[in-house]
Amino acid sequence: LSAEQIVKMTTILEDKKNKIVLLDTEIEAQKNRIATKIEELSLNKEEIEKLKDLLLGYELRQKEYIQKNTTLTQAVQTGQNAITLKDDELGLLEQKLLIQSKEHQALVEEFDITKVKIKNLTGVRIKVVTSLRDKLGSSIDIDPKSGAMRFSSNILFEKGQYVLKDDAKKQLSGILKKYLHTLLLNEDIRQYIDNIIIEGYTDSVGSYLYNLELSQKRALEVMKFLHTLKFEQKELLEQYISASGRSFSDLIYENGEENKDASRRIEIKFRIKNEKAIKELENFLQR
Repeated sequence: LSAEQIVKMTTILEDKKNKIVLLDTEIEAQKNRIATKIEELSLNKEEIEKLKDLLLGYELRQKEYIQKNTTLTQAVQTGQNAITLKDDELGLLEQKLLIQSKEHQALVEEFDITKVKIKNLTGVRIKVVTSLRDKLGSSIDIDPKSGAMRFSSNILFEKGQYVLKDDAKKQLSGILKKYLHTLLLNEDIRQYIDNIIIEGYTDSVGSYLYNLELSQKRALEVMKFLHTLKFEQKELLEQYISASGRSFSDLIYENGEENKDASRRIEIKFRIKNEKAIKELENFLQR
């Protein structure tokens, strides 16, 4: 029981106790009045027996009320003792509840802030993707959600090779300049960019290690070519851009079968700052 409930119970019990005391007094007075009447009146035997039965009934009721009075008195005493014994515990409980309330409020505020951050970062990604599509046009394969730019390896390299084709260099030159200009020279967007990654992928033909080496060489070749381009603030390329090979770790399937032409590719993608942590929080909030 809470302290408030115990106090309420004590008040009710005290009230009942007082009523029982009054009834006890009334019964005793009634007994005396009946006894006096028996003595004063000239009654026959039958009438006297009736009065005695009535008197006995009053006596039984009196005993019943006395028992209830005793039980209630004990209950009141127990409740009062419980209040005394629980005082310290209630104090500690109130302290814990206060702490939990503050922690809960802080958590709610943190989640609200996180929601705003997620919304802002989602808006940033949409803004970046929209800017890229405006700059590069619909001819370039840009993922509408992630903003990743994809090039088929068949266009960039000869089969099993990692040296860029001359025609591919001409195509890449204009595309990469526009891509990097949008992400790195626009300060409103660059403030949210964590890094830009050039990733090489292969199909499943051959061993994992062979394809890993080939995909790494192809990604590095695109990276080297990028550094040959005329680009303002070239120090930004070193600060933001990296290259890696992924072998056949992310194959592309169509109708349940591997699309080998699509799997052989170069992807250039960007990551928003704190994207991983925000993604985990976003998944948690959705759950």
